Amino acid sequence: MNLRIVSIYSLVALWVGIACLVSSNAIAAENKEIVTVNIQEVLLSSSSGQAVKKVLEEKVLEFQEKFQTEQEEVEAMRAEIEKKSSVWSQQVREEKEREYQKMVRELQVKSEDAQFEMQQLEKQIMEPVVQELQKVIADMGEKNSYAMIIDSRAGLLYFDKTLDISELVTKELDSRQKAKKQDK
Repeated sequence: MNLRIVSIYSLVALWVGIACLVSSNAIAAENKEIVTVNIQEVLLSSSSGQAVKKVLEEKVLEFQEKFQTEQEEVEAMRAEIEKKSSVWSQQVREEKEREYQKMVRELQVKSEDAQFEMQQLEKQIMEPVVQELQKVIADMGEKNSYAMIIDSRAGLLYFDKTLDISELVTKELDSRQKAKKQDK
């Protein structure tokens, strides 16, 4: 999974956390808990996160199979050039090297296109899960009267493990995703 989305949300959570820490005296006076959640863990362990991971892994395998033959052809060409270049005329050697460079460039372009397609697919299928996760966290924060929920991977140096609600968030996300599927 591309961690860019998770990183963005982690950074946002960190800044919100820092802003909230400034007013920690007010929080302490109200006896509200500050809890943490590991967004990455939730996304990787939830059923919807697992489904996204499966789709992405299948697409990666599809691309690997697609490019395997071309990669083998490029490697065969490189091996041929290494073995036979000393016996070829300069014109043949230069022609073979140009052909090899062309094959490498074409493979690079196809690889870059595949990476872009993977990024777009990941964004498309991850966005609804991340949006639902944001709602789950906000709802849990309100329901449980938490003062703050911080992503535990966003740079915290210490937190009490009893404050981590990642497992609860995962269960709630799975529950909501299951309910959505049943409603369809």
